[in-house]
Amino acid sequence: ISRGKPMTLRLRVPDPEKAKSLMQAAERDMKFVLALPVSLDSGQTIVSRIYENFRALGYAHLLLQGKETYGEGHHREMIESLFDLNTNTERSIRVLINLKNLRKNVNYNGYIPTIAEIEDSRDIAKQLFKALIAAIKTRFKKYFL
Repeated sequence: ISRGKPMTLRLRVPDPEKAKSLMQAAERDMKFVLALPVSLDSGQTIVSRIYENFRALGYAHLLLQGKETYGEGHHREMIESLFDLNTNTERSIRVLINLKNLRKNVNYNGYIPTIAEIEDSRDIAKQLFKALIAAIKTRFKKYFL
């Protein structure tokens, strides 16, 4: 049984302005989300927004490379594009796949994340987000002068 089109990656003209805009919006939103009080009531919003901000970074990273993804699995490609970046963090960037799965359960299955899962999501953001932004800016420094 097919569940839609397979994920596809296509080449495009790099779009540094859109990428920078996505990164700036993600930074603003992440700052806001991390300031929210942790509770079972805020957990779904915190987990979803943290994931979406990482996804936006992945999308920006692809745009800077002159790539675009669409179709089923396109979120995964955006997140996995971040795995190629050189970062020196305590946590593996691959933990973003776990965050993606948690967010999917929250958004599509009505799952209420536990306080521990919310705190872990915040910890992921605190340990990885700024490092990934710095790595993108380093790799594509010609666009960030």
